Amino acid sequence: MDMQVRSGADQGIPAQASELTFSWLYQQVQLRANQSIYPKPSRAEKWSFRLGLSAAGVGLLAAAASPSVIPPIQAAVVTSICLLLEIGGFIVGGVLTAKREWRQYSKPRLSHAEEMDGEFNHWRTLIESLREFPRNQREERLRFVSALRQGMTERMGLMYGGLQKLGPFPVLIALYLQFRNWEWGDWAGAFDVNLVGGLLIFAMVLMYAMGWVLLALRTRLDTYVNLLEASLRPE
Repeated sequence: MDMQVRSGADQGIPAQASELTFSWLYQQVQLRANQSIYPKPSRAEKWSFRLGLSAAGVGLLAAAASPSVIPPIQAAVVTSICLLLEIGGFIVGGVLTAKREWRQYSKPRLSHAEEMDGEFNHWRTLIESLREFPRNQREERLRFVSALRQGMTERMGLMYGGLQKLGPFPVLIALYLQFRNWEWGDWAGAFDVNLVGGLLIFAMVLMYAMGWVLLALRTRLDTYVNLLEASLRPE
């Protein structure tokens, strides 16, 4: 059965011609994720933060450079200029961000309700789009993605345990163990770790970051399952 390109193409992403694919479903869900009732950051806001970060990087390099590379007086001048640029960039960016998102925090309940209305409308439109595909395709893909989600949950449990319940708690514990005997000003002692300890810390941070990436993938699988199940229910 050939389906014509539906009205969902008006939103920028056409439906598949005859077969439901996860690539199409990803594009439709991503379209909803990219939509927001709040205004997007302006170019001035983005470049303000970029200027602040760039100035901070250059200032750190100038401060850490050897006197043979750059004289101390010139390094102090460069560092001072970069510090001023960093502070100015972050202040301008922070003011623009606060101005753009002020309504979100001044009226959080109303903003959240309006955001839910927009997400619900897109959710309903996407379910109607899914119902245009043959039922056997939706059922087959629902079984596949449900099995994939179950296997992913079990594998993540073996490696990470309850990461989604612990949140940043493991990192806070690691930071406490590292800095529990540290005193202000003792910068050398703060990072005084041996090679094995450094490798373990790097592995922990890497595994933690990968855990959050996998958790985001698991959340997306939940979305696919919910959409496919909703499309199979009677209207």
